[in-house]
Amino acid sequence: TKEKGSGLGLPIVKSIIESHQGSIRISSRLGEGTAVIIELPELPLPQKS
Repeated sequence: TKEKGSGLGLPIVKSIIESHQGSIRISSRLGEGTAVIIELPELPLPQKS
């Protein structure tokens, strides 16, 4: 991973996910790693005519 960055990545991702009525959860444990869970609502299938 990079040691330096602008710090804008996660806020942008969060904004996009929330604009789609979704959510993001991040869990990190030192020495074990990080888990990222993104949940998005299921869209209904288009009706066939």
